[in-house]
Amino acid sequence: MQKKIRIVSTDIEPWMIYILGQFASANRLETEYFLCTYRDCIVDQAEDDHLIEYSEKKQYKSSLFIPRKERFRSNDFYWLNKDLPVFSDTITTVDGNIECDLLYNAFVHLSRLEEWMSGQRGKSIRSYAIRHPRKNRRLWKIPLVNLLFNELEQKIRKSHPDVEFGKREKPVIEFSHDVDYLWKSKQLIFKQSVLNVLKIFKLLSGSHPEKTSQEFQKAIRFITQKSTYWCFDEWAALETPFALSVVYYIYAKVRQKRKQTLMQWLIDPQYNIKTHVRLQQQCAELISSGGGIGLHGSVLSATDEALFAQEKQLLENSLDRVITKTRQHWLCYCESKTPYIHDSSQIWEDSTLGFNDISGFRSGIASRYNPYDHLAQKPFSFTEIPFVIMDSHLYDSHTGSAGLNFEWFLQSMRNIKLFEISVGWHQRVIHPDYGWEASYVQLIRDYQNRLSHESL
Repeated sequence: MQKKIRIVSTDIEPWMIYILGQFASANRLETEYFLCTYRDCIVDQAEDDHLIEYSEKKQYKSSLFIPRKERFRSNDFYWLNKDLPVFSDTITTVDGNIECDLLYNAFVHLSRLEEWMSGQRGKSIRSYAIRHPRKNRRLWKIPLVNLLFNELEQKIRKSHPDVEFGKREKPVIEFSHDVDYLWKSKQLIFKQSVLNVLKIFKLLSGSHPEKTSQEFQKAIRFITQKSTYWCFDEWAALETPFALSVVYYIYAKVRQKRKQTLMQWLIDPQYNIKTHVRLQQQCAELISSGGGIGLHGSVLSATDEALFAQEKQLLENSLDRVITKTRQHWLCYCESKTPYIHDSSQIWEDSTLGFNDISGFRSGIASRYNPYDHLAQKPFSFTEIPFVIMDSHLYDSHTGSAGLNFEWFLQSMRNIKLFEISVGWHQRVIHPDYGWEASYVQLIRDYQNRLSHESL
């Protein structure tokens, strides 16, 4: 009879069941495990179970002991090593060694507990890292949950060598394009001009006169020159040599009885997939060539279940295809509403969870996972593909070449069992108005070079 992993604790909380399930998936745990309490489970050390204790105090000499300390403060970290910070309140000393609550640390990050708590206080971060309670931006460049899971796996392997884990798989990146604008609209001119002005002021404060002049001239040209942003052929020409399967996220404009709000007018795309025959044909070509199509949900559909359902149905009817992927426009995500809308709308994959202002691992993970339902205290049925890098992170938010350094990202691939994330360059940015495709090509080459070196 194959040995099982017996995890014993004082009590079993729903979050523990969740995080252990995500650990088993992300690190490919193949040995069966179960949880029990000290009072409900008689532990016979002569049994053939792999014993793990998760509690405040160790009771069995032969067990692997994981200290349990469910406390944290957002900006108080202790660095176990140069790559792994943990919440200081979860630190304790075991047999003279500094240990921490690996499970609770992982749960806080993966469930985005800080965001949930902030939202409950009426302070939504609106997908901006600058609004997050955590202020150390360095932490967003670290896949903390994966590193915590790896620490747990190493401890289990050392204490119970017979426990089986699957092998590491080839890293996967979903390359994607959000289709926001097919022409230069008044709304786009306004929004991009605001970003251009902010960028120019950053350059002025950094004493970059030549760069400032170039950006100023570019900003003026953007306002004065007309442009169309079809750009599908340009992306195909760029991506075909790399044999990429790319996902396009398409907006679905629903006619509403209520008057359009200023936010909708300013932020939401203007095209209509229902009447845009050329776009319908383009989507069909993308699908036939191996690409994917997802719904680019509107600003309001992130909090309006009926509207989201209408948008999804409209896109499905327009393309004669079931849609199971989504990414909300402007990364609009309300913790108490959006995941519930996705869960009830037969969405299988979401890739909204990234930041608008910086690149990084918003949920602390570089693997596909199930988000946590804080109300029902269980995982949602759909999976999340972390959205880690977006074109605007590198250009609108940066004034120099430092923003184009992907080494932090590529390094994270090395020791992660199931690396799977999404990156996105808006469909219009290959146009000369932007010229942002060079960084996209750089990332593809860096990624494929890393894969080829691993296969040697």
